[in-house]
Parts: sequence; C-alpha cells; structure tokens
Amino acid sequence: MGGRGTFAVGNNVQYQYETVEKIYGVKVLKGKAGFCKHGLPEESHSSRAYIGKNSRGEVRQFRYYNDNHTAIVDYDFSMHRGKKYLHAHDYVNGERQPARSLFDSELSRIGKYFGGKKRKRQNIMVYVKRYI
Repeated sequence: MGGRGTFAVGNNVQYQYETVEKIYGVKVLKGKAGFCKHGLPEESHSSRAYIGKNSRGEVRQFRYYNDNHTAIVDYDFSMHRGKKYLHAHDYVNGERQPARSLFDSELSRIGKYFGGKKRKRQNIMVYVKRYI
C-alpha cells in the first residue's frame, strides 16, 4: 500500500503504509515510520476495504471504498459523547460525516471484524455477536 498511486514530479510517491496482516482477507494497514500515524488512507489502490488497529492490537477502524477507490464509510470503535462504542461515519462528497448508529445489515456484514465489541443503539448498549 503506497501513497495514493500518484506521481510527484514524475516520480513514484513513497509508500506510506504497509500491510501487517489480513483479517478475513482484508488488509490490516500500519503507517510507516514518519507517515500516517492516525487513520487509514483516503483512497485505496485496488482493495475495497482496509482495517486499522490501535496500539493494543484491537481493530479500531474498518474503512470501505467505492469503485473510484475513495472512502464511502468508516466503522469505528472509539469514543463519542463520552462512551466508547461501535459506530459509523459516512462520506458525502469526500467529507466525513458525524457519527451514527449502525444498521443491522451493516453489523451482520462487519461484526466479525469487531468481535465482542458493543454498539450504541437507541441509548442502550447491545453486544455485537462474536464471529471469530
């Protein structure tokens, strides 16, 4: 996984991420030293999704990309409004939107990547079924 697959003054852009493992076939990316310490790439090369982990090795973000290789939705397990929970951020015209609760269909699709985590839904915490 590299920069953005672009050229800078006719030269390849230096790779900013490296694949450290795969979870259910999805690449887990880590920013290379000095690059991208937070978050996942805004654009993908050929993958439809990437995973980012926190320093404890837990999945913290799962990002889906569209056919144009730009981000369409992030699924995050992080703090929002004082609580840590599984939630989504959609991208509209390239802009990341505020957090929202997951739809059941999303949870069934991505729950296995966030095994044992919780999500916020109508002010109650619901355990995500562990698929691993």
